[in-house]
Amino acid sequence: MFYPKVQSKKDNDMKKLTYLFLTAMLGLLITNYAAIAPVSAQLDFDAYKGAAIADGEIDGTVGAEWDDAGHYTNVLIDPEGAAEIWTKHDGTNLYIAIKFDADSTNPWLCIQLGTTGCMDSTADLATFGDDNLVADGYSDSYYQGMGANPDASQDGVGAMSVINATQLITIELKKPLNSGDATGKDIAWSEGSTYDLVIAWDSDGGGSSGGGRDHKGGTTPTARTILIDPNVIPEFPGLIFIAVLIAIAIPVIILIRKTIPKPTPNIKL
Repeated sequence: MFYPKVQSKKDNDMKKLTYLFLTAMLGLLITNYAAIAPVSAQLDFDAYKGAAIADGEIDGTVGAEWDDAGHYTNVLIDPEGAAEIWTKHDGTNLYIAIKFDADSTNPWLCIQLGTTGCMDSTADLATFGDDNLVADGYSDSYYQGMGANPDASQDGVGAMSVINATQLITIELKKPLNSGDATGKDIAWSEGSTYDLVIAWDSDGGGSSGGGRDHKGGTTPTARTILIDPNVIPEFPGLIFIAVLIAIAIPVIILIRKTIPKPTPNIKL
């Protein structure tokens, strides 16, 4: 017959230490993982450092070249509606892509860079689809009076596409981080810094047509911020979390198994 070996005080103490170790490690892991959230919550867009996009790929179609970018959905834009947005940089250029549903096939969209004031004369503009500038295309612009004016030095590359059947608008922008064009109000972007921006569109005239959305001077634009992040986008943080949990659990399971008493034989002669 076999009789279970009574656990010693040493075995019980080992179990307690094992459970305390597991609890402490889980608590530390969860605390560190949760601490990531407040950093991203302080800004609207994180332009992670990623691979360069060739000029020819700035074509109004978001593809795999944006896989290493910050990606945001349901972002409210002025005067109304929500957009899907991608942001990144490669150390030389800033990249922004935007998709949104318009109410016509001939809207314009403007990204006001560096400031949040309505039609701020100190802002750099990336304008798309404005019939007064470049219809269905990109213009490096700035404000003068009550409208946008083309910059004498057209810095960057941009593209706009329109799906007529659904009125889905896609724009892509590639803008130098430091063009040196102070006259055109271009920003000297730097890694680790956060900048203001505004995204607005229009469809009822003044460079657009066919819709009823009007973003006039004098309205209060929605202020946004973008970080020029020196870091690449985190790779699969959820999987990393699981992997660390497994790495902790394996040695703990081994320790627990070692403390489980094995039956010892009790042989009657």
